[in-house]
Amino acid sequence: MPPAVYDRIFIGFGKENAMKVLHYMFGIPPVRVGGLVRYATDLMKQELRIGIDVRLLIPGAIPGNGRKKTKVRKSKKDYMQIPVYLIDHPLPVAMCNGILDIKSYTEKCDGRVFRSFLQELRPNLIHIHTFMGLHREFLNEVQKLGIPVLFTTHDYFGICPTAVMLQHGHLCEDGKWKNCAACCVNAFSKSRLRLEQSEIYRLVRKQDRIITLFKKVNNQISLGRKNPRKTRSGAEMQKPDYAALRKYYASMFRMVSWFHFNSTLSKKIYESRLEFIKGSVINISHSGIADQRKSRIYKKELRLGYFGSWAVHKGFYLLLEVCGSLYEEGCTNLELHLYSDTEARKEVFVRNHPGFRNEQLDRIFCDIDVLVVPSIWPETFGLVVLEAVSYGVPVIISEYTGAQDILPGYQKTEAYDEAMPMNFGSGFIYDGTCQGLKKILKTIYDHRELLKQANNCIVDMDYDFSYEIHVQEMIRMYRKLIKRKAEGKPAENSRRQV
Repeated sequence: MPPAVYDRIFIGFGKENAMKVLHYMFGIPPVRVGGLVRYATDLMKQELRIGIDVRLLIPGAIPGNGRKKTKVRKSKKDYMQIPVYLIDHPLPVAMCNGILDIKSYTEKCDGRVFRSFLQELRPNLIHIHTFMGLHREFLNEVQKLGIPVLFTTHDYFGICPTAVMLQHGHLCEDGKWKNCAACCVNAFSKSRLRLEQSEIYRLVRKQDRIITLFKKVNNQISLGRKNPRKTRSGAEMQKPDYAALRKYYASMFRMVSWFHFNSTLSKKIYESRLEFIKGSVINISHSGIADQRKSRIYKKELRLGYFGSWAVHKGFYLLLEVCGSLYEEGCTNLELHLYSDTEARKEVFVRNHPGFRNEQLDRIFCDIDVLVVPSIWPETFGLVVLEAVSYGVPVIISEYTGAQDILPGYQKTEAYDEAMPMNFGSGFIYDGTCQGLKKILKTIYDHRELLKQANNCIVDMDYDFSYEIHVQEMIRMYRKLIKRKAEGKPAENSRRQV
């Protein structure tokens, strides 16, 4: 983006008084990976490049004896030239494994530690990407100091203890958290949580071979609790008070000034659980996205692509079941290409591939005809959809995928029949069921011209893939919140109670 454009955004922030933004997330690569990490780290690097004074706060280690006090210290090493601060003795980082020991996740600390840190750092704005590992006392001190807080809705942690809003394979409607215990039966033990936030774990994760091993282990852990543990001891045997936990996180959300919803779907889910919140939708992106759309040729085989883990909430097993059924029914020119750091599948229609780096995407997207994102959880966005479309690759996604925002002219397929006009626009969106996915895959298998039609629509659609445009939108959001603070206006989300 031309410097002059950013100059207009930064009116009021001269070089001698650069905007200072403190980001909070649950960790950095290679210890933590995924869409949240990719988005946050790319945004921070771009902000730094254009002159913003960027700092990062992450949870550090949890002491084994539990006696050490919480403190904030500067890490000896920066991350990509970004100063990093560690919270020693943070709260646990649950990821998507659920919560059983409520006390461990709501433990109090001396808020003066955070107040001293913030008074010394003096950020203009705090951008929070998750509440995982973060004390409520941090937000208490932020509010006292009048610092605006922006929260990006990468997942549902805080309105769901497992962060995926699923219950028995369906969208959770338990807004009062009455049945959370069943979903959290396989929550990590205290010792496992301490291990994943330990210095030893961080050192181990830096070794490439061991990283692959950990990915395989974590994939198996997140497969959907097919064999849940049913015995617990000590505090974990006590019935968790999820109502209290819900109120705890609601009080934290109430201290957020503005919500950055990464899709209309995440906005809908959050507003259904937190009626008091205010925010706006800006679809996310990352620095590796560029406009590389091109016309594609489709051959005899229908090559489906699936990227990511085998977790049940990702819909992997649903896709595997559907492909197996179609193959048995005679659709033998069907290939399912799996890109994941897991053990190889042995199904005859599966083509196994290892994980990949961003610079390999061009080759990978040349090897598939259509990307399938069969999520059964309300995925807040799904960066892989944007990646596929940026290469001109059609996508098949469930209606539970937030990235449907970027697909103009699509038509849902749950009610189609043989007489239905074959006009699906730039993407194929089904109702999230096994039957719905099978119908659309069978239709595309029998009518391969639909892929060409979707490819043409993607190539012709008016969409700016420039990452700088997204960064510009985020900076404008920052300035709006900082301006409100300077004018003495109250945070939008502090006006109403839970």
